[in-house]
Amino acid sequence: MLKKSVVIKRRRMNIPRFNYKNLVFFVLFFCGLIIGVLTMKNETSTLKDIFSEFFVQYITNKSNESFFNCFLDSLFIIIMPTIVTYIFGLCAVGLPIIIAIPTLTGIAVGMAIGFLYSSYSLQGLGYAALIIIPSLAVVIATLIKCCSEAINMSIEIIAGISGYQSQNRRNELKDYCLRFLIFFIPLILSALLNVCSFRLFNGLFSFI
Repeated sequence: MLKKSVVIKRRRMNIPRFNYKNLVFFVLFFCGLIIGVLTMKNETSTLKDIFSEFFVQYITNKSNESFFNCFLDSLFIIIMPTIVTYIFGLCAVGLPIIIAIPTLTGIAVGMAIGFLYSSYSLQGLGYAALIIIPSLAVVIATLIKCCSEAINMSIEIIAGISGYQSQNRRNELKDYCLRFLIFFIPLILSALLNVCSFRLFNGLFSFI
């Protein structure tokens, strides 16, 4: 009598790799955010006056400009960290700058939100929640991904200088540039979101 044998094939589970660099860059941004908020909490009058003058001028220009000019101004502010990240990703000495960019961005955002709260209380927080944070979330997510790509490219350049030649060096550079072009799409959308949010909700705030 023949015995039937059952063969069970075990399939390997493909667990997606977790990109720890994205987490590190997010932590750096969050630390910068806390530093910025605490800085404005214990602000000197000079620093607060500088922010106040800049904010009043910014709000005035944004209220009086056309939609297109307002969009260009917002896009310029939003896109600058990504451009800096792209440039230093092409440098062998770009690693410290790339690491610092999320932190510096977090400090700037934290100081802005801290200023709004210290100057306008709940209305300032409402302005941040309705106008700044929605578009900012897209910008930060994109910037973190940009930093991750830039640091990979900078490491590849260091490896090339050290003598570790790669046959696909040109393709890597081409892919790097293409990825950053794609990253500009969410940045453009975030600038549009920022302008639309301002036009929709600016009437809710007495300081505008």
